[in-house]
Amino acid sequence: MTDYTWTPDQIIHYPLIEHVDMAPDGERILFTVRTAYLTDEASEFRNQIMRSATVGGEAVQLTFGEGANTPRWSPTGRTFAFLRKTADGKIGVWIMPADGGEAWPLVGAANGIRNDVTALRWSPNGRQIALLSVPYDEAKDKRRKGRDDVHHWRVDYDFAHLFVVAVTEAGAPLAPVRQLTQGRSTILSFEWSPDGQRIAFTHRPTPLLESWPQSRLATIAADGSEKESFDLGAVTSWTALLAYSPDGRWIACDVGTEGAAWPYASRVMIFPTDGGDRIELADVTDEQPKVLGWAPDGQAVYVLNQQGFASQLVALPVDGSPAQTLVTGEHHFEVAHINRDGQAALVMQNFAEINSIYTANLGDHTTVAATHKVVQPPTKHYPQGPLPQVRLLQWQTPDAFEIEGILYLPHDYDESQGQKLPLLLHIHGGPMGVFQRQFAGYPYYYTPAALCERGIAVLRCNPRGSSGYGKRFRFANLHDWGGGDYRDLQQGVDQVLAMGIADPDRLGICGWSYGGYMTSWTIGQTQRFKAASIGAAVTNPTSFNGTADIPSFIPNYFGMEAWEDPAFYAARSPIAHVQHMQTPSIIQHGDADIRVPLEQGLQIYNALQRRGVPVEMYIYPRQGHAINEPRLLADALRRNLEWFTEQLIG
Repeated sequence: MTDYTWTPDQIIHYPLIEHVDMAPDGERILFTVRTAYLTDEASEFRNQIMRSATVGGEAVQLTFGEGANTPRWSPTGRTFAFLRKTADGKIGVWIMPADGGEAWPLVGAANGIRNDVTALRWSPNGRQIALLSVPYDEAKDKRRKGRDDVHHWRVDYDFAHLFVVAVTEAGAPLAPVRQLTQGRSTILSFEWSPDGQRIAFTHRPTPLLESWPQSRLATIAADGSEKESFDLGAVTSWTALLAYSPDGRWIACDVGTEGAAWPYASRVMIFPTDGGDRIELADVTDEQPKVLGWAPDGQAVYVLNQQGFASQLVALPVDGSPAQTLVTGEHHFEVAHINRDGQAALVMQNFAEINSIYTANLGDHTTVAATHKVVQPPTKHYPQGPLPQVRLLQWQTPDAFEIEGILYLPHDYDESQGQKLPLLLHIHGGPMGVFQRQFAGYPYYYTPAALCERGIAVLRCNPRGSSGYGKRFRFANLHDWGGGDYRDLQQGVDQVLAMGIADPDRLGICGWSYGGYMTSWTIGQTQRFKAASIGAAVTNPTSFNGTADIPSFIPNYFGMEAWEDPAFYAARSPIAHVQHMQTPSIIQHGDADIRVPLEQGLQIYNALQRRGVPVEMYIYPRQGHAINEPRLLADALRRNLEWFTEQLIG
């Protein structure tokens, strides 16, 4: 038996950085590193907080034991706040000295916070912290305990609201907590005004993602003196991220520009805090900017933009002039923090580089900023194996779209020898997802480094409908799932075949979510693939609309409800083409998935099984739309590695 380096049990120990926070003085950085906590009775991912100087020095671990998340420097830089479980088992706010030491809690049952805290922000003077939590409802809790807790569907929700608590010293009693917002809306993101008098927040009428088109921006007095918030208008936003200008006169927020369209397009607008007319800022190339903060002089808003495979940090001048790219290049990053002096901490990665902390001084926000690598997280239990060769591909479709792909090849592959490899086509989710410059050993259900080590080449494509290429490209598969996107993907496979690298008799296909839809769709359209892995797939759009938590999603993409054009739904439904499917398949699905309910996987399994097509199904307990337990994630990856090795190599 071959000894592999990239084994699932090792890959799950990837040191993922999920949070980063630059100190006010720009000399230190807090960040979290995810660890796989495994015992005979536990399998969970836990974050631990680390601190690093921005120049020189090693990273120091500050927290241990229970997971710790979302570290935030205090304005003075002498302490930091973070989220961790309290004695009553709920996630609460804790304070720790900047140099480490014993932490102490700020909230708990004693001051009325009996549900998990999900976000926190320091007041500008460092004396208070604003937080998000679901208010405790004693009557509801009593009904639950008495088994008298009938759920009124799409009426009974747990709404997250804003609270403020004073920062106390270690050992002091918990301070009283005041609730600022209430009623039938849930808070999404929030930030203090620079003078500490108000808190701006975005909200929508339900916690469901389905209600994102109804998102709004508002402010409220931080001292609790206002019963109603001051509404600044609709933002129709997926992310609804916001930031106050340094002078407190404006609030920047990303605002949807295409109504309730799920492919989504937006631009940044700045709202005057007195309620006047908002101002549109320049577009970014992908037309999906994510607000990161303001330039220190208040003359630009910093945003994250996706440009093909790579990421960009962009400045949008408040006078509406064109966007200025400040950080770009050969990296991908989504986690970032910018302090009020324009010093940025970025979590960057590339095909051959694990996620690491970089810094950049954004200067006058008019010129490209240099990035400097500060620290790479420790990799004690993570493999240091051979990484795949990576080739970036591009092809033009007959209808003039430029499609990009990433081809991963075994590290020792020599094309001049004429060897043809088995090829696995991996399709991303979304469909508005995008493949980027992600580290090749990143833990996922189909990790390229592990597949390539076994001799299987991997092709990842960004077909029409993907993010990273602008609104026109992202909207190009409306009313056309399984049409142009299918042809784009097959054209990518054809290109690798034409290069003489792939063996046409050993092709596999896989994907999760929309990628699972395209996988199950594809094996009903062609027999070229010899093995498939179908993950959390939409297989019957009609029943999906009636069971998912986002029932408007496919009707928006298809352009009609199922009852308005059942023939179209059948034509674009994988389950309706099952009579043509012959490809041996495995199916993977979480049993608690509300985004793509388990019944979608069961339908395709039962259909294939009844037709006599070789098929196996693996259901992951407790898992939603993603697998979030280490052992179960390792199992999903192992199943795929063994399946494609058996089917494509033998």
